[in-house]
Amino acid sequence: MNGFDLRGANKTFFSLLLRFSAKIKQANLVNRFAFRQITPGVESFRASFSLPRHRHLRAYATVVLAGHLEESGYIGRVVATAGDVLVHPALDCHANRKVCAGVKLLRLEWTGPDEAGGLYRLDEVDAVARAAERDFVEAALLLEHVLRKKWPAPPGIKNEWPDELARDLTCDSSIGIGTWAEANGLARGTVSRGFEVAYGIPPAVFRAEARARAAWLQVTRGSDRLSAIAAESGFADQAHMTRWIHRITGASPAAWRRGARPAGIS
Repeated sequence: MNGFDLRGANKTFFSLLLRFSAKIKQANLVNRFAFRQITPGVESFRASFSLPRHRHLRAYATVVLAGHLEESGYIGRVVATAGDVLVHPALDCHANRKVCAGVKLLRLEWTGPDEAGGLYRLDEVDAVARAAERDFVEAALLLEHVLRKKWPAPPGIKNEWPDELARDLTCDSSIGIGTWAEANGLARGTVSRGFEVAYGIPPAVFRAEARARAAWLQVTRGSDRLSAIAAESGFADQAHMTRWIHRITGASPAAWRRGARPAGIS
């Protein structure tokens, strides 16, 4: 039969409508919360500045082309200099303690593995910069490729006791602050005050945020029941997990499940 297939057109229309509705839900989830966004490209800083703790929903990479910057977050405290790469995973939170005058950065979207977050040394920085002049996607793919090599850790990674505690809390959110302090020969009050000076938040809050981020990744990337995710993540119950995920994302786990998953988060 020749002619216009009305049933097929209706199916296409409703399919497009559902996709459009999902995008609206995603936009509502993202826009209601103060996530900072990056624009791929080169950014230069003529004056020094510091930026308080802030969150990024999507993963991205920062290639330092000139100067240096200091940062503290889930990946620890680092001083990144020219030739270093900072990979920020999805739902990262960090503070820029000091960005000096004369800094030149290349920001790229990151599509590599989320567990690759951290500080890396890049010998091919000029090649990545040249690729970015042609195409940012090409540069991001090249960066992901070269970072697969086993590079030695850059000297800018700090390894003082607050950084050891940050790594331990990120890896195991069941660690007690007092227990950790005693095991490392420190008073709990000293640990709480010293960690907050270094990272901008008390260690208990840092631990809860890291736990909530891990749970959120499971919520947005899998289909396990929310109650099971809460138990696996170390929360007292599902309501406890819901409060913390809402606190760091601006929406509940159920809302994230109903809405479309943000681009770059598979």
